[in-house]
Amino acid sequence: MLGGLTKLLRRTALLLVVIIVGLLAFRIYDTQRGPPLEPWHTYVPHELTAKALDHADWTDYLKAEDKIFADVKRHVSQYSTRTSAYRSIAISKAVPSIRKAFRKTGTDPMCSNPRELQSERGILHGLTDSPYSLRHIARRYREHGFVSIAIRLPAHGTVPGALTDVEWQDWMAATRLAVREARRRIGHYSLCI
Repeated sequence: MLGGLTKLLRRTALLLVVIIVGLLAFRIYDTQRGPPLEPWHTYVPHELTAKALDHADWTDYLKAEDKIFADVKRHVSQYSTRTSAYRSIAISKAVPSIRKAFRKTGTDPMCSNPRELQSERGILHGLTDSPYSLRHIARRYREHGFVSIAIRLPAHGTVPGALTDVEWQDWMAATRLAVREARRRIGHYSLCI
């Protein structure tokens, strides 16, 4: 009796393994039948590494950001053959205009009336998001007398392919850069990005 039960269990386990391998093979086959990947899936922009971020100041960071978005526009936007909701959101003309306004004034145009500040607040966006979705939170902090910097974490807010070449250490280094900049700005003026 025990031998028959063991034999049944082995056959059931083998059948289960065959089913799982078959489903996995079908899934792999099915993913290969889709349309070819678009440039925003495969292009990986050059981001600052953790070491570079730890040695960068805010000006260096903004220059790198300008280059990243220019590269994404050059390598992805102009070669896209299909319209995409993702592309229209992530690679919009609003991003460069926000950057230009920031560079001209040294502060965001939404953050007028600089005043003495006593503290800072950090705002980090979620996975695959970007700081542009946090503007309302940064604005609220500024209204309450805080310096707010919502930095774009490396590989976020550009193209999905960027997430294939990032380490958590890069995100920590970007966070440290934002904190350094917020501390530098305390007592000078309010900023929200």
